[in-house]
Amino acid sequence: MKSIKKIVATGFFLGYIPVAPATFSCLISVGIWYFLIPYKIVYGAATIVLFTIGVIVSRDLIEEWGKDPHQIVIDEYSCFLVPLYFTPQRLVPLIITFLLFRFFDIVKPPPLKSLEHVPGGWGVMLDDLGAAVYTTVGALVLFAIFRL
Repeated sequence: MKSIKKIVATGFFLGYIPVAPATFSCLISVGIWYFLIPYKIVYGAATIVLFTIGVIVSRDLIEEWGKDPHQIVIDEYSCFLVPLYFTPQRLVPLIITFLLFRFFDIVKPPPLKSLEHVPGGWGVMLDDLGAAVYTTVGALVLFAIFRL
């Protein structure tokens, strides 16, 4: 069971990439978005299920790997689905959404940084969910301004 948790948490081992594993894990989100976004209810359900699984597997694996280890990337690929829900299926909006998400996830403006201190799997997941909310707002503003 633990090996299945590791596969899911690491995004099918993308979390083991030595450089920018979280960035590469967003490719999982793009694939899910591309194929499921026409089915909004299924997409929304998949997002909620992945987030919930992320809380559980993160909780279990931080006991082994320590607090918010870089190998765990389910937080990125599940939470990146949130702003993608609102992103038009075109390359420029996708790039904008991706860059904003990575910016907010890396910089962690207030209060996102404080969410990392929440214990257990929630602490792993909530800062990325916050980055997803910031990204969604920022992307929607940019899409409106530039009519994307």
